[in-house]
Amino acid sequence: MKLMRFLSKMALPGVLVLGCAATAAHAHSPAEGAPLLLVNAPYPPYVNPPGDPTGEGIDVEIAREALRRGGYTVALRVVPWKRALAMLERGEADFTTTISRSGDRNRYLAWSPGYRNSVRYRFYGRKGGKVTLRKLSDLDGRNLGLTVGFFYPPAITDRLGVSLQTGASVTQTVRMLDAGRADFIVVNGLAGAWEIKRLGLGEKLELQPLVFASDSPTYMAFSKGRDHALPLAAMSAGLKSMEKDGSLARIEKKYAP
Repeated sequence: MKLMRFLSKMALPGVLVLGCAATAAHAHSPAEGAPLLLVNAPYPPYVNPPGDPTGEGIDVEIAREALRRGGYTVALRVVPWKRALAMLERGEADFTTTISRSGDRNRYLAWSPGYRNSVRYRFYGRKGGKVTLRKLSDLDGRNLGLTVGFFYPPAITDRLGVSLQTGASVTQTVRMLDAGRADFIVVNGLAGAWEIKRLGLGEKLELQPLVFASDSPTYMAFSKGRDHALPLAAMSAGLKSMEKDGSLARIEKKYAP
């Protein structure tokens, strides 16, 4: 869900647009054979904190394997999300995972094909609450918590009468609900379940019946401030072959709660 943003026609790999952070003539070229630098923020189980016993995370493993098939290695740097985007815009990193498209990001990022084609948004409240969410209109008049930097469909965020409260991370958003600063929160289904389990809040927070499914794809995105055409082509080919041989599904299953 990083955020998950609705699909527009993809630009051809390697094509720069006016206003991008660097021109082709000044794009940074990493040393031959050097690892590609992947930057992202912690977003378990898609991008896990360093040293997590369950592994590096679904999307980090997918990125490593897709690029390995094209002859590339990857170095991971976990930073706050805003810093990750700034590094990509300035050409200080090669790519990121778990990202959705938006108009401004098109200026400095080149996109892989979508490798996860839908998102299931789930809602949580505190146990014993007086309201149960079964349809979106049940949110009217309520405080809804969401996480900064993520995309949420307008059908959720643009409802009149819903007051939006924001957390800087999924962890903060979950804690906000536990502390009573939001009536409900909306999260990516898998990420929310992982975070609530990690924080030990499963006995205090309750999954609501309401499910909102979006067909917004998730992408890998490469910095236009670096020589990205060949790594992007390798990523795209790797993702296609991983889907064909079942590797994508096997990695996702490995992290199922």
